[in-house]
Amino acid sequence: MTFLGTSTRREQNKQATKQAIVDAVAQLLRQGTGSAPTANQIADAAGISRRTLFNYFPSVDAIYSYPLHQVLDTMVESMEEDVDSLPLLESIIQGLKSDEVAAQLGQVAHFGAYITENEATGCMTANINEWQQATSDVLEKIGRRYPNADRFSIRVLTHALLGAGQAAFDEWLEHIPADQKQSTDITPELIATFHTLVTNAMQTLEQGITHFSLNSTSTSKDF
Repeated sequence: MTFLGTSTRREQNKQATKQAIVDAVAQLLRQGTGSAPTANQIADAAGISRRTLFNYFPSVDAIYSYPLHQVLDTMVESMEEDVDSLPLLESIIQGLKSDEVAAQLGQVAHFGAYITENEATGCMTANINEWQQATSDVLEKIGRRYPNADRFSIRVLTHALLGAGQAAFDEWLEHIPADQKQSTDITPELIATFHTLVTNAMQTLEQGITHFSLNSTSTSKDF
């Protein structure tokens, strides 16, 4: 029991340090220095050494993708918790209602907006690689939830889920005024809009393509 308790505390400390690093990057971006935060700047802001920073993340670019992995991990946990009581998409929609996911989506939105507006920093390439890794992770985890399903069906479902999330992000970017994109000053209202769009994207998947209102006069501007 002592070993388990120590192991749990160690994992909690590890997650807390990772989150402190992510928060430090977010703080530096809000300060708007005009250039990508360096490893030294991030380490100083997080109150750790440069060496410790790279013990937790293989590169600075990997920090920008961490919130995405947090969201996916949280959503997968919600899938596993409700495996016997709720269909997959319904369990995801329920998971999106949590404050934890809302906070994580806020950082996904913040970092995603920065990466999109600063392709020259090289973060975009790193983020694409991380997205591909996330796809593999979700594919594996959904496969564990449905061990008897065929691989192709799981692959289609995985790409549908991640594609819906990407569509929500692309739509959300159009809501951001140009001055806020440049300053990365993403307001709570914009983050709430992103949360709503992600939830609606999952609900659209749940309803199925036959329910798409392709001739509807309603648009995303209603959010």
